[in-house]
Amino acid sequence: LLPLILMLELKDTLLARDELPVARAVQQALLPREHPRLRGWELWSYSVPANDVGGDLVDYIELGPERLGVALGDVSGKGLGAALLSAKLQATLRALGPETPSLDELGERMNTILVNDGIENRFATMFYAELGPDSGHIRFLNAGHNPPYLFRTSGEIQELHASSRPLGMLPDSCYAEGVADMDTDEFLLVYSDGVTEATDSGGEEFGEDRVRALLPELGRLAPELAGKRLLEEIDLHLGGEHPQDDLSLVLIRKR
Repeated sequence: LLPLILMLELKDTLLARDELPVARAVQQALLPREHPRLRGWELWSYSVPANDVGGDLVDYIELGPERLGVALGDVSGKGLGAALLSAKLQATLRALGPETPSLDELGERMNTILVNDGIENRFATMFYAELGPDSGHIRFLNAGHNPPYLFRTSGEIQELHASSRPLGMLPDSCYAEGVADMDTDEFLLVYSDGVTEATDSGGEEFGEDRVRALLPELGRLAPELAGKRLLEEIDLHLGGEHPQDDLSLVLIRKR
């Protein structure tokens, strides 16, 4: 009986391995194909899984005439299970985002769906912001996510902290909309924990302090150049080590 069980497990492993390239292709197709254009804003994003597929979500959502939703989510865990929940998170956000005017309500509705239909012990953090043309006023929802950095032209660094728990963790969680106002040339860096937790061969993480120390330099660059500069520093820190977590960035500059 034991050899038979081992053979069946090996068969399942090989089947899953054959399906991973397909899953990878599907996940790549769900990523934004281009960086959106919105009057008064410049945006750039990047996402790469640590393995064949990952649990990070980067997405842009058209909310109506010249309004844009920007999301970065991070599902707990890795691999195919995380990727499937990430796809569900994206589908839920795309369905509810355009029709839910209150971000408080958006968080509560998404949480209910993920709690009811999600996988046990799996949850997702998410930062979601809505932008309009020209105006630097943004509304955002931070559901248990790393606080994005808003870098001011004065050199001040403002953190947009989480106001609620991750999505899909507990029923009846409450969610609160946040607001921020950005002036010309100020920028917002949204990131997954694959950035700060990138670990070198000595076990040292890249960390929040390194990210914050780079912000004055990044603040002088266009979003794409700033993002690539940050990725360059992360690669130098890794020193050839393979990243252990998915890594995603969204950079938003007010023009």
